[in-house]
Amino acid sequence: ATGMSGKANVPDFLGMEKFKGDQHHSSRHPGPDAYKGKKALVIGSNNSAHDICAALWENDVDVTMVQRSSTHVVRSDTLMDIGLGALYSEQAVANGVTTNKADMIFASLPYHIMHEFQIPLYDKMKVVDKAFYAELEQKAGFQLDWGADGSGLFMKYLRRGSGYYIDIGASQLIIDGDIKL
Repeated sequence: ATGMSGKANVPDFLGMEKFKGDQHHSSRHPGPDAYKGKKALVIGSNNSAHDICAALWENDVDVTMVQRSSTHVVRSDTLMDIGLGALYSEQAVANGVTTNKADMIFASLPYHIMHEFQIPLYDKMKVVDKAFYAELEQKAGFQLDWGADGSGLFMKYLRRGSGYYIDIGASQLIIDGDIKL
């Protein structure tokens, strides 16, 4: 995929030129309709791969995800509650924190020290969603990570521009075996 909306990263696999089926980068994915009733293999395990796999599964495609390296996964609801709730929530608005103020507060935190604020939040998320992560790793065999220093999503985004998935449901499909891994 691309990471941070950059240039497409297309892996080169032995025998690709001999494969007679459809091959395309996620940035050129036409949607799931043309694949109904077929089999699909999605290379990658970050946001685009999860979203494409879920859409394919919802459209009766037998879909398999190939995970080539570990991925940081954070549940959207947990991220909002623990990671962003003080800035971006109805409670934040009631406290006088507008979206503009929230953006300024978040942007004002120097990257050099941001990880120190993020690590405790992600430690809490690990505890809150412990059963979810255990199933994802142990039942499904998904390779998880929390970033180089345990600082999670935002630092992974800033440092690498990729390597994460904000879960809106595809992880459960992987746990349940609906999306094969």
